[in-house]
Amino acid sequence: MKALIRFSVLLVAIASIWTTCLLGSFGGNTAFAEGLPATNFYTQDLSKIDLNNSNINTFRQVRGMYPTLGRIIIDNAPYQSLDDVLNIAGLTDGQKELIKANADKFTLKKPDESMGRERINNANYRL
Repeated sequence: MKALIRFSVLLVAIASIWTTCLLGSFGGNTAFAEGLPATNFYTQDLSKIDLNNSNINTFRQVRGMYPTLGRIIIDNAPYQSLDDVLNIAGLTDGQKELIKANADKFTLKKPDESMGRERINNANYRL
């Protein structure tokens, strides 16, 4: 009985890994952002928020953007320009003004699809 349970757990684990790999290879958004500069996490400029790749916590740098507006921006990425961000359905006028007022703090780079990056909860925790 224990062997059957272990086999079942192993089978589920293999199936979930296979499914993740298969689904991760389809539906990428990199073609949408072909004209943008490449993303390089080794030499990235941390003085600006990359709207196509930044983690939710980086939106803390701009007062009023964390967590609600940051989450909306992340959920609707990728973007080709700041105008794409301003055209997100459901943004209030106040949210649009906040984005416009802080436009100098944002940048856009090609979306990084490596490892199915998790931008909301990527295990960066404070202790």
